[in-house]
Amino acid sequence: MNKSLRASLLCTALLLAFSLSWGLISAQTRAIESIRAAHITMEAGLHAPWGDLGDRYGVSNTVGVSFRVKTPERWMSGFGARFLTGSDVRQEGLLQNLKTEGGYIIDNEGRIALVTSQQRGTLLTASFGRLFPIEPSNPNTGITVELAGGYWAHKIHFQNRGNRVTQLAPPYVESYDRLASGWTLCPRVGYWHMDPRGRVNFNVGLECYVGRTTPRRDWNADTMDADTAVRTDGLFGLFAGWIIHLRARPTDEFFYD
Repeated sequence: MNKSLRASLLCTALLLAFSLSWGLISAQTRAIESIRAAHITMEAGLHAPWGDLGDRYGVSNTVGVSFRVKTPERWMSGFGARFLTGSDVRQEGLLQNLKTEGGYIIDNEGRIALVTSQQRGTLLTASFGRLFPIEPSNPNTGITVELAGGYWAHKIHFQNRGNRVTQLAPPYVESYDRLASGWTLCPRVGYWHMDPRGRVNFNVGLECYVGRTTPRRDWNADTMDADTAVRTDGLFGLFAGWIIHLRARPTDEFFYD
């Protein structure tokens, strides 16, 4: 496990401990009922790859948005979208047919091209789970256990800084980008904090994506072969989000959940 991931895990553990302590200290003397509510969450994450994905990429980041509805019985359901990025690409043989003996790529004008490879991906999921309160006076804050499932696609993006290379432009780039897609499942455990007065609403936790993806390109021009094997791809990491509560608050007698 690299240093950045270890540091992130430590920071998230500290944040979880702080969040739980904050929730207990700020418990209201006045009881608050569990209510039906809708939320939009702006989310970000840091993930380490495992399985076949670890042979091709390193640590990645995710950003996205999700929508959830919580019932008075504290069941939660919703859907979300995440955009995945990463700068550590380990694909064996990538662009080898375009490189000189010195390892350079030459652009259309005969100059050295400044090409960098980056991971890109999309996660589209629906989720279902439940909130387990830890504060007697606030049943809308607690531990969440969820299972998400949906669609996962990822590929290699080539960042070309001011140099035109025909092979790395559409449609030829499709022979190099290693696009793969398929289904994914994601169990998730976290802490869901809803301030009764609506000031600070957030969630943090751990999640693990496991997917079965299939290569979608017929031919890889650099290695002169085709990927045909179905892969088991995985991501394990941290997530955090800022929650926007959509329930109206018509008078001071109403509390945010």
